[in-house]
Amino acid sequence: MLLFSVGNRSDGVCRWDTGTGALLWRSSDDLAGGPALAAVQLGDRRWVVTAAGEGGVDRWDGLTGQALPGCASCDEMVWGLASACLPDGRAVLAGAGNGGEVHRWDARTGVALGKPLVGHGVSVKCVAVQTLPDGTAMIASGGDDGCVRRWDAVTGQPLGMPLEASGWVMEVVMLPLAGGRTLIAAGDSEGLLYRWDAESGKPIGRPVAMGEYTVLASAVHVGGKPTLFSSGADEVVRQWHAVTGEPAGEFWKGQAASCVARADGTVLLATGASNGDIVVRTLGRG
Repeated sequence: MLLFSVGNRSDGVCRWDTGTGALLWRSSDDLAGGPALAAVQLGDRRWVVTAAGEGGVDRWDGLTGQALPGCASCDEMVWGLASACLPDGRAVLAGAGNGGEVHRWDARTGVALGKPLVGHGVSVKCVAVQTLPDGTAMIASGGDDGCVRRWDAVTGQPLGMPLEASGWVMEVVMLPLAGGRTLIAAGDSEGLLYRWDAESGKPIGRPVAMGEYTVLASAVHVGGKPTLFSSGADEVVRQWHAVTGEPAGEFWKGQAASCVARADGTVLLATGASNGDIVVRTLGRG
């Protein structure tokens, strides 16, 4: 498994060996990245890792750490990044722009895919990308307008009506569910967790109070259950059942979290601490 992390400018973007904990490469100081990080595997098994900050989006070869040309046509603060493979095999990278735009790039080349998507009107804080059962690659974006907006990642066209939260939308994730549905989950500035059906836009359950200054961090299936992970100002990483919104399972000390399901179904959770440590745990199978 490839593990990447991003910290402050002195930490930069790093790749780690999850077995030994060894640092495999670190970005140079002048390409230190920013608050958002995303990695995607290309069709030829190469990896591209991207980090965003005040000056746009930087890119690296995920295996070697070689710096690649940055993403084009973006010189604004980018708060969030997400990546996925499109139905035609291309890897798309989506960015949440401070100026109110959602950006799309070809992850392999960094070339912009069409014009930025406009609709939020104010700062966009987060993005997620997921291919739906019907083959549509959907971008979900959230921002200071208190809405999650849905877009066709290929054409850039809006999909359905905006999904409304009470406060600013701080983070959004997407997760396939049983029965062919896909869930969009979002956390807002009031610490509330919202869930919607990605295609219909209908709410799934009622908003759930996660806690003040708590944001969503990741989504995956654990032990056959759709699970969301959050991290908060109390430096605790918690689990939530994605459909019911109920607290689920263990919780751990940490300031940030990211999870992934390996090819064999094993689910790994990486949590970050204030001292810079990263802990990788095995949670079981999806």
